[in-house]
Amino acid sequence: MKQHLVIEGMTCEACKAKIKYLFEQHKTVELAHVDLASGQVTLDVEQILNETVFESILLGHDKYSILQEVKDLEVESFWITYKPLLLVAIFVALVSATAVLNSSTPSFMLWMRYFMAGFFISFSFFKFLDLKGFANSFCMYDPLAMRVKAYGKVYPFIELTLGLLFLIAFNPIVTNLATILILGVSTIGVIQSVVDKRKIQCACIGTVFNLPMSKVTIIENSIMIGMAITMIIVKSI
Repeated sequence: MKQHLVIEGMTCEACKAKIKYLFEQHKTVELAHVDLASGQVTLDVEQILNETVFESILLGHDKYSILQEVKDLEVESFWITYKPLLLVAIFVALVSATAVLNSSTPSFMLWMRYFMAGFFISFSFFKFLDLKGFANSFCMYDPLAMRVKAYGKVYPFIELTLGLLFLIAFNPIVTNLATILILGVSTIGVIQSVVDKRKIQCACIGTVFNLPMSKVTIIENSIMIGMAITMIIVKSI
């Protein structure tokens, strides 16, 4: 997991190297990324460290001090990192809600169908902006794309097709089963990458935004799979 803080007092490359060394000597810190310009330090840690631990790491080095609260920066960093993904999800949810409220028979099931349509169409759009780059990133974690390189280039077309099928309500059982299968395979690869702590880019919204592979990607896929399962169950009752 990652932990963030800002260190005051770094003035040169030697300071940067010193801070990196001091933090990486701690037994729970796997790696320390230090940005000299901003003073931000990002730690790959086995468990969250408290301010007492930070003070002990900097003990005897009075030149350096913690400038910003760690917890506050963690929230800020999360929002900055995942802002594009969160904004797309919020916009799709709002547009879907608007469409449902203007329908003659508004329902949560209808909202889910519109959300799925918007999700696939918007996410495919970002992938089309750099099809080759997406395919190269996708094959780093998707099990099928690893074995069949062409699958990465076809995947955005599959997403766009699924989005249009949800939009026109084409054979809900088939459409939702296809969604579960396609996202399920991808999720297996995401989970494996997160478990292995691989530092790779998440290509869920293409390569335009540099999103790290994390539990957020697993949650995103799981929600979509859960919606697809729910719609199949309700349709079958």
